[in-house]
Amino acid sequence: MSWQVGLYVAAVLIPLAAFTVELLFIRQLKRLNAYIATGAVGLSCLLSLIGFVNYHLIEAQGVFADHHPGAEAVKPLVWEWSADWVLLAPEPLEGIEGPPLRGLSLPIGVHVDNVTVVLFLMVSFIATLIHVYSIGYMRDDPRYSWFFMYLSLFCFSMLGLLAAPNLFMIFIFWELVGICSYFLIGFWYEEKRNADAANKAFIVNRVGDVGMLVGLGLLWANLGTFHFQDINDGLRDGEGRLHVAVGAGAEKVVEFHPAEAPAEDAPRRSIPYWVLMIAGLGIFAGCVGKSAQVPLHVWLPDAMAGPTPVSALIHAATMVAAGVYLVARFLPVFTPEVSLYIAYTGGATLLIAATIAIVQTDYKKVLAYSTVSQLGFMMLALGVGGRAAGLFHLLTHAFFKALLFLGAGSVHHVVHTYEMPSLGGLGKRMPITATAMLIGALAISGVPFFSGFYSKDAILAASLARAWESPEHALLFVLPVLGATLTALYMFRMWFLVFAGEPRNAGVVEHAHENGPVMTVPLLVLAFFSIFVGWTIWAGLPLDRPILERMLAYGEPPGLAVPHWTHWPVIGCSLAIVIVGVGLAALHYAPAGLPYFPAFRLSPARAAHAFRPLYLLFRNKWFFDEAYHVLFVRPCLALARFCLSVDKLLIDGFLNGTAAAVAAFSRLNGLFDKFGVDGLVNSAADAVYLAGDQSRSIQTGRIRNYLMFLVAALVGIFAGVFAWVGG
Repeated sequence: MSWQVGLYVAAVLIPLAAFTVELLFIRQLKRLNAYIATGAVGLSCLLSLIGFVNYHLIEAQGVFADHHPGAEAVKPLVWEWSADWVLLAPEPLEGIEGPPLRGLSLPIGVHVDNVTVVLFLMVSFIATLIHVYSIGYMRDDPRYSWFFMYLSLFCFSMLGLLAAPNLFMIFIFWELVGICSYFLIGFWYEEKRNADAANKAFIVNRVGDVGMLVGLGLLWANLGTFHFQDINDGLRDGEGRLHVAVGAGAEKVVEFHPAEAPAEDAPRRSIPYWVLMIAGLGIFAGCVGKSAQVPLHVWLPDAMAGPTPVSALIHAATMVAAGVYLVARFLPVFTPEVSLYIAYTGGATLLIAATIAIVQTDYKKVLAYSTVSQLGFMMLALGVGGRAAGLFHLLTHAFFKALLFLGAGSVHHVVHTYEMPSLGGLGKRMPITATAMLIGALAISGVPFFSGFYSKDAILAASLARAWESPEHALLFVLPVLGATLTALYMFRMWFLVFAGEPRNAGVVEHAHENGPVMTVPLLVLAFFSIFVGWTIWAGLPLDRPILERMLAYGEPPGLAVPHWTHWPVIGCSLAIVIVGVGLAALHYAPAGLPYFPAFRLSPARAAHAFRPLYLLFRNKWFFDEAYHVLFVRPCLALARFCLSVDKLLIDGFLNGTAAAVAAFSRLNGLFDKFGVDGLVNSAADAVYLAGDQSRSIQTGRIRNYLMFLVAALVGIFAGVFAWVGG
């Protein structure tokens, strides 16, 4: 094991060690849990920073080289360690005819490459800032120490998932992330809606995980390995093409070329094309649940029931990022049909969520649906082949979405409401929070020179390249353009309603004030990175290809490179999107003091009335919850009631009837015992007692009486004898 691998092993295990200490000594440590948890994740961040710097000092020359289509494929540097945790039948069993049985190996280990070092640093850094922010935000909560204990386990789970080298470990950490989100979303479980939100998140994710288990089982059964890099490299060549053998329809198979040549007598492995397609859909089903894609997106907005730092952590750097990360890791596994399905799923998600966000009055729900929409952008990018673009947007989105959620928490911490119609004018009272959230809104809207501009430009470029290559899929470019326009609209609608103008409810905002440094400093740090994390410092020009995108793209097959010409029309498109989206928001929601065109100004109420069918559709969240209630919840409840009736009438009826019969038989047996057995015995005893009692009078104690009885007895005996003889 190299020292770099040991570095990442320590970075993963330190939060677990902190969780263990916090759990065992929670009564003794109390509020010190917060500092232990924050110090642990901060130390993990420091170790990941050392690993990041060391990795890119080694790979700097290759990272910054341009790899064009037709160029020779490159392999990024990999730090890896693996050991067998469970090993079943590792050698052929003697006495069994036929081909040798494969052993089952469940390994544990670490896999660190160019993607890992970037995302690992991002997750640990943002988690550290959220921990610091939470020290102030949660200071009055009665379960303060429990909150930080859960955060430690959450960070361990996500960091372990990023460093996992195989499907087995990924699935373990995948489920750990899910259970941690359950604890944190339902942290304030005293309110039923919070407990319901936690249950909803847990159940919906389990639906997706069923498909994921099917996909993983199919891959293992056909390829015999859990190692994702071996699977990816074995299914495709250096240009990114699947090893499809000759065949058609159900006969078409994909050959698996392992890194190590198989033995001469070992059969070459392959997987039917249709099985690989089902396996890919199964894996993507798990990612649909975890990253809240249509139709399993319904849990994420309800997850706002948890504390705001939890929302920031889930939406920015942990749970929802896991699904996008897994799709990016397994992109070579997906057949072209599955990739197209992923792209359209992402496109539908980004548009549906954006339309819902524009009619929300709860600013935290606006951010929640914004996350769903941005995850759709990432999935669409991955589906059209823009792996680096999707991961780059995951990275930039983590910073400005964490900023927006922590800013929302800062507002709620002083006004105690999430309803935008009750606010307004907070920019004067909370200037740091207002400025930070404005930077976040500019970044997510794709305004030039903010981080979101670069990542959305990369996504639109990949979408345009796919639409240009296949004009029948032009919708894959239209959808993100519409979604990006709506993003700028609903984000600036939120900012204007909360911070601009004068208070609409003076009683709500009259005591508003800026929070202390423990909450505002993380906002400023995130605001800084929301601007500059997308920049390039290699060429010194903000419009050059960003360094982080190059880092993430390094090692991709040359066939996946996005043509450079697509970026120029996309820049013009991005500028038009920003102008239209921000302009519409300013036109309808900016205070009257700002420049606007009264002839085109339409109040939100009039707009809702003019487009009432669409408004009702968006306001009711496209009726997904209602549809699921009719299709799944009601049938499940009806089935539960039927099972209850069967249990009560049949099972309980039979058992209760049997018990009643036994009780009746016992009563009859008791009566028989009482009046039959006991009666006979008692009667005999009474007769004996009566006879004895009556016989007692004969014993007078006088000798003459006894002699008289004796004489009478003798006379009686002789009389009897004479009578018998005489007869």
